[in-house]
Amino acid sequence: MVLLIFLVIAVLAIPSFKPDGVAVAYVAPDSQFFETLQPGSMINSINGVTITTLDEYAAEFSKLKIGENVTLDIEGIQYKTPVEPNPRNQEMGYIGINVMTTKSTKLEQGLDLQGGARVVLRPVPANESAIVDDELIDTTTSVLMARMNAYGLKNVVIRKIQDVNGLTYVEVEMAGEGSENVVDIVKSVGLFELKVLNETIITGDSIVPPIGEPQRDSRSGLWQIAFAINNDGARTLRESYVEMAPQTPTVCTTDEDCEPSYACSRGAAAGSCLPKIEMFLDDALQYSAPPAQALFETWKYGEESKNLLVQTNKFEDAQKVKIVLEAGRLPKDVKELRVFSQDYVDSKLGAGFVRGAIYAGLAAIIAVFLVVLIRYRKMKVVLPIIFVDVAELVIIIGFAAMIKWSIDLPAIAGMIAVLGTAVDQQIVITDQILSGEYEQSYNLKKSVKTAFKIVIIAASTTIAAMIPLAYPGFTGLYALRGFAIVTILGVLIGLLITRPAFARMIEILLGE
Repeated sequence: MVLLIFLVIAVLAIPSFKPDGVAVAYVAPDSQFFETLQPGSMINSINGVTITTLDEYAAEFSKLKIGENVTLDIEGIQYKTPVEPNPRNQEMGYIGINVMTTKSTKLEQGLDLQGGARVVLRPVPANESAIVDDELIDTTTSVLMARMNAYGLKNVVIRKIQDVNGLTYVEVEMAGEGSENVVDIVKSVGLFELKVLNETIITGDSIVPPIGEPQRDSRSGLWQIAFAINNDGARTLRESYVEMAPQTPTVCTTDEDCEPSYACSRGAAAGSCLPKIEMFLDDALQYSAPPAQALFETWKYGEESKNLLVQTNKFEDAQKVKIVLEAGRLPKDVKELRVFSQDYVDSKLGAGFVRGAIYAGLAAIIAVFLVVLIRYRKMKVVLPIIFVDVAELVIIIGFAAMIKWSIDLPAIAGMIAVLGTAVDQQIVITDQILSGEYEQSYNLKKSVKTAFKIVIIAASTTIAAMIPLAYPGFTGLYALRGFAIVTILGVLIGLLITRPAFARMIEILLGE
């Protein structure tokens, strides 16, 4: 009865109970739906046309023209929005929503099954002979996690790993939609500098969060990120710029009228040749322009401005600037994040891994069935063994679904290992019962107790062997953590639930 109760709970925990269809996978920050729609929301129709597959969604979306309004039915609520040019391709429509097919289960998939990116890096101090200590690694890890949280990417794992020489690295795993776009954000040191005439005026220390969302300027077509600086930064910027600017700027109408490092300011009347304000992120120029003429005049009269804008040509660059500025930079003594390995897993390849894992599991169950059938030649022994094994796997999967634990290839390998361990222990129980004089109830119970002594010892040794792998701080073998956790979980479920249930089945079937 206990086994059946846990089995029913696990079976009910696995399905998502959502109908087949199309759902929101990711909402871009520049979309009007940002912070309105949540990933997983069902898209029922586009302009009244029912949507049930990704192909139908793509077909209807391809009919939309830039500038037209589109009406989306999402979870029964009507949303109306204009179709804008795609930041990556101006000829394509864009509403800032990525879609996916609805998930039939609540199971979370790891990097190797869902697709994503993995980066292993190490902070490099400005003085390369300096020691990279645990404090620097921990700070780097905290900054990277803040960036991932700002990006909104799920299924992110950031951890410390060590090589055989004892050197510590930071490994970042990102599974799911958009992972490949975040690699540049991960590798960024986050050094922000505002320069005038090649002289650094203020750095990222002067920035006051939060940072504004990327917005597109309708006149220039550039992406803008608004941010504020503190009082000291505003005063330093004003004083330094006024001191560097010429007392009597040259009148101009275009930038060609000015010398290098200068540009023509914009205003109601003719502009002036003023020094460019250049904004750098990790030594890469993000924005270069002089202040507006009106702003320059207010600076000369002593007024300060705390609000600034960064402009970029691409949305991806603007998003990177926004996330890096908001999460902050790495410690000042870090010169770069050196990448030691970087790899991607395509989502289609991950789907192939899932199919392979399912085939492997079915093959294992069939192989176990044949071996046990050859050994006992009694279906009333073979069927309980197979039933209990399958029930144990279902309970493990149901537990993973309830706690939102990501299943990866090592975890699947652990399930197959659990299958073998379960059969071994059930054979011990069966053989002890068959070899005993079970005509009397006392001898039958004694045989079961003897079998369970063996099972408990075997389970204990398995758990002891898996603990170092389950806690990779001992070994650094993070790739095998899923295997160890599933094995331990399977052994505990077997010891507390499925083995007693199987013993009771065999007592009933063989002890008559």
